[in-house]
Formats: sequence, structure tokens, C-alpha cells
Amino acid sequence: MLDNLLYTMIAATAGDPAGSISKATRDAVSIAFMVLMLVAAIAMIVIVLMQKGTNDNVGVITGASDTYYGRNKEKGREGTLKKITFALFAFLLVCSIIYFVVGAIN
Repeated sequence: MLDNLLYTMIAATAGDPAGSISKATRDAVSIAFMVLMLVAAIAMIVIVLMQKGTNDNVGVITGASDTYYGRNKEKGREGTLKKITFALFAFLLVCSIIYFVVGAIN
């Protein structure tokens, strides 16, 4: 479905599939998105390594999971790191889609 949409958009332009955007500009945009994805991927690795592992199922037997810390985990450092991880994931996803769309036009 997306391929058909892409081919329709390319066929709608006369001659040059990228319209009036030069190849040098498309290459520069591709390199910029690649660098952004590299930086975001390294940041995501660091953020994931900073997170604490969860053993939620182990504490159910002894009742240790029903503590103040266990109930308010999302408000502290873990919640912030979880939100940053999700934001970096979304950023990487959007950047990779844009990168490959720009690359398909070349």
C-alpha cells in the first residue's frame, strides 16, 4: 500500500522524482538524519543501561512488591528514565522512516 502511494507520488512529478530538490541536498539530509539516529541510538543505550532491572514477579510471593517505593516508582528516577527511553525510541522511529523515504527518492 505504501509502495503504491510512493510510486504514485513519484509518477505525479514530471521528470525528476524528487521534484525541485537537488541530489546534493537530499544527500545532505540523509547524512544529517543518519548522524541524528546515531546520536539518539547511543543516548538510548546509555539511558537503558542506567535503568534498574525489575524483579516485580519475585516479590509477589513475599509481599515485598507492595511497598511505598513499589507503588510510587513512576514518580521518581525510574519513571523519568522510562519516559526518556520511550521518547528516544519514538524519535529513532520517525528519523528512520524519514531517512528511508528520502533514500527511496534518490
